[in-house]
Amino acid sequence: MRRHGRPTACHSLRHGGDSGLRRFITTLICGLLAVTAAPLAARAFEQPVQEPMPAEFIRFFDTLALTEDYGPFNNRPPWVRKWAGPVQVVLDGRAEALRGEIAALLARISRWTELPFTLLPPGASAPQSDNYISVKLLPRAAFQRLYKTRDVVCQTETHGLGGTLKVGYMVLSDGYTDCLKHEFMHALGFDSHWFPKKGSTIRSVLAYRDSASRADDYSRSDIMAIRVLYDWRIQAGMTREKSLSIAHEVLRGRPQSASLPLATAAGSAAFR
Repeated sequence: MRRHGRPTACHSLRHGGDSGLRRFITTLICGLLAVTAAPLAARAFEQPVQEPMPAEFIRFFDTLALTEDYGPFNNRPPWVRKWAGPVQVVLDGRAEALRGEIAALLARISRWTELPFTLLPPGASAPQSDNYISVKLLPRAAFQRLYKTRDVVCQTETHGLGGTLKVGYMVLSDGYTDCLKHEFMHALGFDSHWFPKKGSTIRSVLAYRDSASRADDYSRSDIMAIRVLYDWRIQAGMTREKSLSIAHEVLRGRPQSASLPLATAAGSAAFR
């Protein structure tokens, strides 16, 4: 694993599988060092933003879901990674302090993915079967000892087979729980980060912490990306070329399950 040049870097490791099966292990370690963060974007559902042009959005989707932005395994062919069934989330120990926030977050994610993401009761152990995400919250000193680093403050690791995510592990450290939305978007299958070229109007929770493109809540583009990735036509393990072709179809057709929020009875767009 090599360190990315940015002070707020995330590190991504993936490995090919045995016996011809495409296996992967994605480790996303997010170092959030910025002492003074740039002003965060207003929430998309509170302050409407200009809808990105399809070409710009496709670049955004491609970057986050299908492109590696760093790491020693950049030559691995990109392919779709996503959950395929109901997902249970278990909170370990001190992470119970985040239960209310995580429950609200999972309700939104369930609507966008059209998969049930459910929070297990307090004290529950990790399921013996697949399809779960474990969330831990550690004291800062304990996190530093565990990962032998001073700058890394949160980590998300996902494991799967053939592009289908099976298990996720998320570890946060005290004082940096604002990276929760960032980490959950990684856990959904968006491995990379948003570092746009000059002039882009897209903001994202997956922009770096010190970037003017960083949003403090899921932006319109983040929600569109989640809905496109979890459209039924884009399958786990699908190649980058095929999935991008389908993403164009999704945007053109704008079906109910895909790119844009539905209009409410009053005619306003519903982003939550």
